[in-house]
Amino acid sequence: MMTNPYPLLKTLTAQLIEGVRQYGILEVSIPQYQHACNSIIRFAKESCEDSYSPELMDSYKIYFDNQVSDGKICKEYRRFQLRVVRMLSSLVEDGHIDFSSARASWIKYPVSGDVAALVEEILDSYPISEATKKDLRTPTRHFFWFAAEQGKKPEFIDDATVMRFLIDEVPVTNAGSTGRTLRCVKYITEYLKSHGHHYIHRDYTLLTLKNDKRRIIPAYSEVEICSIANAADADTISSKRDLAIILVAYCTGLRGIDIIGIKFANIDWQRQKVSIVQSKTHEAIVSELNGSTMNALADYILEWRPKCDVPEIFVTVNAPYRKLSNNFGAMIDKYCRKAGVQKIAFRGFHSIRRSFETVMVSRGVPIETASQMIGHKTIEEDKPYITYNKEQIAFVAMDFSDVPIKSGFYADHSSNSLPMEGGNAICS
Repeated sequence: MMTNPYPLLKTLTAQLIEGVRQYGILEVSIPQYQHACNSIIRFAKESCEDSYSPELMDSYKIYFDNQVSDGKICKEYRRFQLRVVRMLSSLVEDGHIDFSSARASWIKYPVSGDVAALVEEILDSYPISEATKKDLRTPTRHFFWFAAEQGKKPEFIDDATVMRFLIDEVPVTNAGSTGRTLRCVKYITEYLKSHGHHYIHRDYTLLTLKNDKRRIIPAYSEVEICSIANAADADTISSKRDLAIILVAYCTGLRGIDIIGIKFANIDWQRQKVSIVQSKTHEAIVSELNGSTMNALADYILEWRPKCDVPEIFVTVNAPYRKLSNNFGAMIDKYCRKAGVQKIAFRGFHSIRRSFETVMVSRGVPIETASQMIGHKTIEEDKPYITYNKEQIAFVAMDFSDVPIKSGFYADHSSNSLPMEGGNAICS
């Protein structure tokens, strides 16, 4: 029988906490590390794992990417969680804990002593805090390091060097902090120009980072939802509970935070409706429940739900029983793996909500109505939810055969050309 080459997570995390204490981390900070370790253990348990593995850590990282994407956690919290993952990985792979937060800028981007002093002069010339200077020091050194690699000393840096840095270097090496790097370029060029530099003519202070923060994440298709639901349909308490949760999400489009808050009093079994007050908007919403969802709810409540006094419908499997925490990312990932549904970055439990609205619109429901059904205040909020639909786009294809071609290259060939119908051009 093959043994697992990796240690148990409970043992590994205990070693990490002890190592953190020995390193000298303040005792007041220890609970933060313990909380992160507990989060990893819970994620592993929901994935039916109890040992460390690189694959499990990769899944955990994707889970936190989804959490950030859905707005459930901030990037700083995710960054700390990933630091703990890195510390655990170093403990497994090297036998010691890697406490470094990042590669030092003077190692990654070595510059001369004069340039290092110039970096400090530039940063000191702006009214920014010491913490901000620390954040900007690396991208500032990066710029001068790149210029040196191009054969440019600071006094000879020109617009071409700046543009090459922004276009060729930053997207490849520093895409994750483009905004911070652009800020440094503004500071550097403004400082150099104000100190008699004659080779920079453009005004880089006018540059702004334009990003569409609405990332369009593909929703689950109806086939994928069916596969996920089938994967969750097993004779266990957690499976029956999870199946009901998935069907409620797909049937109503409710957010995960609202689903875990559904109480017995919120369901009208006769009219097949669920009424809640949304946690995000504090607005009341009434959603229809179809037969499959009602059956899944009744099956879980009558046959599988633990006997307890918790008013919420969905509770933990083990005592002491309590309502669930909003940790559906690991759950949906587990059933996606089981069902063979492709894992797409940032597509998690919240994407079921997107699937609900996408299906509604694709079946002809006006977007204004679908927006109200999903609980949005304005249809502006629906833009990231409507997944691109190739079949719908095909409807806009037009027949231009009645439009006369009077000029251009194809005018001389119009009599011999075949009509282009339904957007299909025939080329020879």
